Amino acid sequence: MLEQVLLELALLFALCVGVAVSFHRLRLPPIVGFLVAGVLVGPNGIGLVRHEEMVRELAEVGVVVLLFAVGLEVPLGQLARLRRTIAFGGGLQVVGTVGLGALACALAGLGWHQALFLGFLLSLSSTAASTKMLVDHGEFSSPHGRVVLGINIAQDLAVVPMILLIPMLGTGAGDGGTTPLTALRNLGILVLVLAVARWLLPRVIDLVCRTRSRELFVLLLATLCLSSAVVTAHLGLSLALGAFLAGILLADSEHHSQAAAEVEPFRDAFASLFFVSIGMLFDWRTIAAAPVTVAAALLAVVLGKAGIVMFAAWRLGQPFWVRLRAGLALAQVGEFSFVLVQVGKQERILEGQAERVFLVVAVLSIACTPLLYALGRRLALRARAGADPGKSGDERLHDHAIVVGYGPTGRAVVSGLQRLGVPVVVSELNAATVKAEKERGVPIVLGDATRVAVLRAMGIERARTLVLAVNDGAACARIAQLARQIAPQVHVLARAVYIAEAAGLRAAGAHEVVPQELEASVEMLVRVLRRFLVADDEIGRLVREVRAAGGGGDRVAALPPAEAARIAEFVPGIAFAVWRVEPSCSAAGQTLAQAGVRRNTGCSVVAVRRGERNLPVVAPETVLAPGDTVVVIGPEARLQDAAAMFVAAPVPREVRP
Repeated sequence: MLEQVLLELALLFALCVGVAVSFHRLRLPPIVGFLVAGVLVGPNGIGLVRHEEMVRELAEVGVVVLLFAVGLEVPLGQLARLRRTIAFGGGLQVVGTVGLGALACALAGLGWHQALFLGFLLSLSSTAASTKMLVDHGEFSSPHGRVVLGINIAQDLAVVPMILLIPMLGTGAGDGGTTPLTALRNLGILVLVLAVARWLLPRVIDLVCRTRSRELFVLLLATLCLSSAVVTAHLGLSLALGAFLAGILLADSEHHSQAAAEVEPFRDAFASLFFVSIGMLFDWRTIAAAPVTVAAALLAVVLGKAGIVMFAAWRLGQPFWVRLRAGLALAQVGEFSFVLVQVGKQERILEGQAERVFLVVAVLSIACTPLLYALGRRLALRARAGADPGKSGDERLHDHAIVVGYGPTGRAVVSGLQRLGVPVVVSELNAATVKAEKERGVPIVLGDATRVAVLRAMGIERARTLVLAVNDGAACARIAQLARQIAPQVHVLARAVYIAEAAGLRAAGAHEVVPQELEASVEMLVRVLRRFLVADDEIGRLVREVRAAGGGGDRVAALPPAEAARIAEFVPGIAFAVWRVEPSCSAAGQTLAQAGVRRNTGCSVVAVRRGERNLPVVAPETVLAPGDTVVVIGPEARLQDAAAMFVAAPVPREVRP
């Protein structure tokens, strides 16, 4: 039994991979491919999957994980800002769709109880499909994304009264459902559980993160996600709503980016199973039996839901392009409608041809979601270009730098960028470092940048430069590869420990690589050559040859000039000193030629500072004024003789070797 189940799962995932690759080459959304895969393996196709119930249960887990990931992107503050969208916009959409849907079904000849039940089913949109579109395109925090999220939340909450009302519509053997008093009690219990979790969760997370164990962190996420889903299901709500609330609790934490990165692979794998399970419900024979009915119903669902959502968004004061995108994103039947269909079966509300047509239309509407989303995106670009071409509505960072790693290299880069006013955000895995630096005002997040979710959370699509300042060569290569895939315009600058790692990093996608081993070799070569008084142009030529041989090329920093303060390292016995010209000294008021500094002491005045600026030229005709600061270079033994010409009493000043 277990072997058969695992075999079917393996075949399903393999089919998903094959179909997704094929659809990617055809430039079609993978969701449509997953639905097609479900149609092929379902009972109305080749019948490859025999354990359909198992697949549907795993698909439910996929929705749970997906909503948990969505909740991670919605902190409580943002949810509070969405309260008008949830209460007014979402309420208007649900009530409007139920009313118009029931009216249309009644005019089509259905009984009032069936018409109202279908209104319930049609009022729900697919949270899985719409939010996946938003997440995949990085538009979750956009204006239309917030409208979609708010209406989705309202729909999930509306499921509770629907479940209470369905038994009243039926004529079958239902158990009577949940009483209003029980529903209120369950809601109170849920609020209490959330309050306790909100107080306890930060302490538990800090305790786990101190271990710096990724395994423990993943286990904590799984515990939080699944336990919250079970609690809400036990209280008569949906599993997905509990997972969504759990994600919200984590969204205000410093660890939400890392949590999103850890959840991402599970979310994608299980979500693909959800769309496969939806495709398994599709029966092509229904289309063959009633093609006109199916086409008319599908058109009515898509246009009707899009129009009602647009009306709700208009009442919320949203501009046209936001209304358009939100309407097309929610113009489908929701996954929870399939659950309500099962509840309706128990009450014998919807049976026969009406049920079959609804299932086909629901699957087709979900399959149309990526196409409608792409259409909305294209139309919105034109609408926005005509209305306000200079305004995006997105106030997040743009043209900024992303620095991965906050060790010595990362700190130096971030400090320099901040001094110049360049916007920057940092990713670091050490929780203690993140907490300490956040208190100092450093724009730093806790996250593993090898995950797409973390890079997108830092705005990789809008960044100008990505600096990889970590010691892990494999991690740098992975991040560079991801960056080139999701944000080809970003310039990637990577640090390598060894020269041998540079070629691999460039192959992975890094535009520039600075090998520590090579730069240390160059610095040591420069110091040695200067000890032997080799000219700078000759040193520069040798440095370029060393860098070219080491794979560094000429893209790294140029040869720095020799420091005057270290001149004694290259010319033994030579030093320099700095004095202020005192009014009563012998050189005050005289030119350098008249004072005879070089003639009498063998030392030379190489710079004169007057007030707040340096004199551009120091020549024999330069007059030394009282209060000037002079820089003198010469034999160390003669500097005291030169000092007597600039100070009233020959007090030794600091000599800098």
